[in-house]
Amino acid sequence: MSMLVRPSLTPQGAALALAQWWELAGLEIPDLSKVRGGNPETGLTASTIVQSQEPNLTPARLVQGSHHPQVALVQAHRLAAACTSMDALYKALDAFEGCRLKANARTTVFADGRQGASIMVIGDVPGREDDEAGKPFLGPAGGLLDKMLGSIGLYRATNCYMTNLVPWRPPGDRSPTAEEIALCRPFVVRHIELAAPKAILMVGGLTGQTLLNSTDGIMKLRSQTLDYRLGLDAQGASTYAQCVFAPTYLLNRPIEKAAAWQDLKRFAQKISAMGIAI
Repeated sequence: MSMLVRPSLTPQGAALALAQWWELAGLEIPDLSKVRGGNPETGLTASTIVQSQEPNLTPARLVQGSHHPQVALVQAHRLAAACTSMDALYKALDAFEGCRLKANARTTVFADGRQGASIMVIGDVPGREDDEAGKPFLGPAGGLLDKMLGSIGLYRATNCYMTNLVPWRPPGDRSPTAEEIALCRPFVVRHIELAAPKAILMVGGLTGQTLLNSTDGIMKLRSQTLDYRLGLDAQGASTYAQCVFAPTYLLNRPIEKAAAWQDLKRFAQKISAMGIAI
């Protein structure tokens, strides 16, 4: 019986394999040209790479099947469109393997609040506390948002429903890439269709730009009266939408809290004028 002999891994091969693994996991790869020692041609060994930058890894779920982005995007559209309930959408999203953000996330952050509420609140990406609990808008930023919403009579436990544009926390709280956002968009668009809110509060510029197909920044978006059209083709019913500052931004720039309060008052006045009971 022949024996299969596994070829030995050279230092260069180990370094390259490690770098490729980091890339698949969505981690920042160090500048390998600055790492010295080991292989005389490249100056690299696996140990020197690890010493130069040890990634801040959290216990993560292994993503079994990575897809080419275009294939994954087609799959995301197909899976999202087939969902006819919130439970089905959560299961489809949690099983989706096409976005590499999932590999380093602890949980799929799906939603919180009351299903069927007239007001839907959508943020950008989960933070550390969100990732640990599987619910959006936790931690200091979430606490601030709860206070902001409470000031106009909105509470997650009774009359609003919350989710995020991206359901998986990016490694190191970096910004999601355009590819990652595109892969998540079909699910959040379907999420909005199933929730069928009467008004949407988009918390953060990234959410507003993505869902409204706009290149405007948050400073311009927050001053506009917006209509969100349901569906991936934006041909569905129209829903009132307004963009506001993200609470993480306000924690870093408290001087903007006065402007955020004015935005919230305008949102409250608009939904009241529309006859939306909260």
